Amino acid sequence: MTERSAGRRLILSLTGIAIAACLLRAQLADALVMRGDGLLYRGNLTGAMQRYERAVWIDPDDGVAVDRYAFVALSTHRRIEMIDGVRVASAYLRRHASDGTVRMDRAMTYRALGETRRALADFREVGHCCADVRALTFAGYAALALGERKQAASLWRAALALSPNFVAARHGLARLERRS
Repeated sequence: MTERSAGRRLILSLTGIAIAACLLRAQLADALVMRGDGLLYRGNLTGAMQRYERAVWIDPDDGVAVDRYAFVALSTHRRIEMIDGVRVASAYLRRHASDGTVRMDRAMTYRALGETRRALADFREVGHCCADVRALTFAGYAALALGERKQAASLWRAALALSPNFVAARHGLARLERRS
C-alpha cells in the first residue's frame, strides 16, 4: 500500500464520518434530550442542562432541545443560567419565530429576571399567535405591572373571549374594574 492510497483512504473515511455526523445529527440530539429527561426526572438539573446544552450545540434547530434547555434554566432560579436560557432561546427564535413553546419559555424567564416589558412582548405574541389564554393572561398582568391598565384590560378580555371561565383572567379584569 502506498502512501498515496493510505491518504485517500483517510480522506474517504473522514468524509464518510462527516457525512454520517450530518445525517445523524437530529438523532444524536434526540438521544441527548432523552438522556437529559431521565436526569431531570431524577432531580439532576445540572446533568439535564448539560445534556440539553449538548443537544442544542449539535442541532441548534431542535426546538425540543431548546425548549428543555430554556425551561430547566428557568427552573434553576439562578440568574446566570436564566440569562443563558434566554440567549439560547433568542438565537433559536431568530430562525423559528413562530415557535410558541420556546417563546413562552423565554417570556417566563424574562418575567423571572424582572424584564417585564420583554416578557409582555413575548406573552402577547404567544397569546395572539397561538390563541393561548394563559399567555394572554400573563401578558395582562405584565401590562398592569407596567402601569398599562387599558392594555391589561384588553389582554384579559382577549383571554376571556377564548375561554370565558378562565379564572386568572376573570380575576385580573375584576381587580382592574374594582380600582376604577
